[in-house]
Amino acid sequence: MFNRITASALILMLLSACAPSKQYEGSKSDGVFYTVPNGWQKIDSKVLAKEESKNASQDALDRLSMVTYQMGFTKAKSIAPRDVFMLKPTDQPVLYVRFRELFPEERNAISLNTLRNIILPITDLQDGTVNNDRNFQLYDDQEIVEKGGRGVNLLYSFDYEGINETVNQVTLYSNDQSKIYLFIIRCSTACYKKNVDEIDEIVKSFTVRGA
Repeated sequence: MFNRITASALILMLLSACAPSKQYEGSKSDGVFYTVPNGWQKIDSKVLAKEESKNASQDALDRLSMVTYQMGFTKAKSIAPRDVFMLKPTDQPVLYVRFRELFPEERNAISLNTLRNIILPITDLQDGTVNNDRNFQLYDDQEIVEKGGRGVNLLYSFDYEGINETVNQVTLYSNDQSKIYLFIIRCSTACYKKNVDEIDEIVKSFTVRGA
């Protein structure tokens, strides 16, 4: 009996050792890769596209047609697709990843400040052009250069309906300025602090090599 129990336990240990602890994600055609811990739920691109197209303007539909990759993930057991696109604070981290081709007029105008302002008007909040009525705070703003592009990594927080939220945003444009890469992970500030090590590991895994 003892030998059988020991053997069973050993088999379980070996199987556990072989099981990957991460989900390896990304787009080979875009040359972008990242990892997400096992246990995080995936929100498929088709589901996100269907949600995004609801009641969308023609401009929004045109931009959606240029998307080459998008995916959502959450540490929560489940999340509504529409909540992936919103900035409402969540109790568990939410990751949204999106790569999109740029229109010619966008390529000519793209800059690091464009990347900074893709979610919130960061530069206007910083210089006072926009009133900071949501307790916005910018903790980090780093320029990053990768093999397939360059951009910025921002860490900031702000109040949303009385709850403070923290956002880690990585945004790059390709070397030929034809494509933009968005990688954003967020949740309430209390949640962010609790999961900071896991979030940092996810952000550090984001790699843009280019097509």
